[in-house]
Amino acid sequence: MFETKIYKEDLGKINEVLLSGNLGFGKNVSLFENKFASFSNKKFNTATNSASASAFMIFSYLGEKYGTCDVYTTSLAFTSPAWAAKHFGHNLIFVDVDDFLQFDVEDYRKKRQIACERYTDGGITPVVMPVLYGGVSNIEGFDAFFEKSGYNEVIVVDSAHCATPTIKSDFVFFSFHPYKPICTSDGGMISTDCKHADEYFRSYRNFGRQQCEGSYNIAQEGFKFYMNNLNATIGLTQLDRYHENLEVRKSNYRKLLGYLDLMPHDEKSSFYFATTLTIDANDVIINHKLARHYPMLHKTEYYSTGQLLPTLELLHECILNLPLYREFAL
Repeated sequence: MFETKIYKEDLGKINEVLLSGNLGFGKNVSLFENKFASFSNKKFNTATNSASASAFMIFSYLGEKYGTCDVYTTSLAFTSPAWAAKHFGHNLIFVDVDDFLQFDVEDYRKKRQIACERYTDGGITPVVMPVLYGGVSNIEGFDAFFEKSGYNEVIVVDSAHCATPTIKSDFVFFSFHPYKPICTSDGGMISTDCKHADEYFRSYRNFGRQQCEGSYNIAQEGFKFYMNNLNATIGLTQLDRYHENLEVRKSNYRKLLGYLDLMPHDEKSSFYFATTLTIDANDVIINHKLARHYPMLHKTEYYSTGQLLPTLELLHECILNLPLYREFAL
C-alpha cells in the first residue's frame, strides 16, 4: 500500500510535466541540481544527459586549462570516460586494481614515481580517475595517500555506480541510467567546487551558448548535453525515494552474504551491485545467465597498450556481478 502511494505520487509529478509540454530544458533541472548537492557534497552540480557527456566535458575543460594531461585510471571501467580522455589528446595510463577491484593506490604510486620528472617541470598535469566500482563511496588508502604525498593531482572520480561518494575529488561525475541507484530514463551530473569549471560546463552543455540582449552568443565549444525537464522530474522523485530503495539493496546484499563471499561495501555505498569471484570461470550457466560486466579496456583493440596489470588479469574472468535493485528471496 505504501509503495503504491509513492508510485502514484511520482506518476502525478511526471504526468504534470508531460501535460505541460515543457519537456526540454526547464525549471526542474535546476531543482534537481540543487537537491542533488546533498548527495554530491559539492557546491556546483551541472545536470547532463549522460555520464558519458559529463566525462567528455570534464576532459575538454582539463585540456583547455592544462593542455595535455596524463590520465591514470583502471582498465576495469566503462569505455566512455577513457575515450573522452583520449579524444582530447590526453595520455591514458592504466592502473591495476587491488584485491577488491578498486583503483590500486600502490600501483599508482609506482607508476607516478617513474613519470615524476614529467610533472616537476610543469609541462604535464597528472589526472587520477578512480572508478567507484560496485557503488562503494571511497577506496581504502586513497584519501590518505594524496593527503600525505604532497602531490597536486587533479582528481576526477567516476561515480557512475555511487550516488553518495565520500572520496577526495576535484570533479566527480554520476550516471542516472536505468538500474542505477538514482534512475532516470537517461542522465548524468558533474559536481565540483570550482565555479569557473561549473560555468564552463553550463555553457558547454547548451551548445556553448551564452544569453545576451534577447539572443545568444556562441562563447566556447559546446554540444547538446543538457538534461531535459522530463528526466529531471523523474530524478527528483528518485531522490526522495533513494534511502528507501537503498535499504532494499542493502537487504539483498546481506541475504547474498549468507551464501557468497562478496566484495565489501562501506557505510555510504550505494550498493549498485554485489560482486563475487567465481571458482570456475568456465561455468557455462554462469557465463550465459549472469553478467560478467566490463571487459578489460587495455586488452581491447582500441585501447591496447601492451601494459601488464597482473591483479586484474588474474581476477577478471572470475568476476561475477549480482543485481541488488529488486527485492528477492533466497
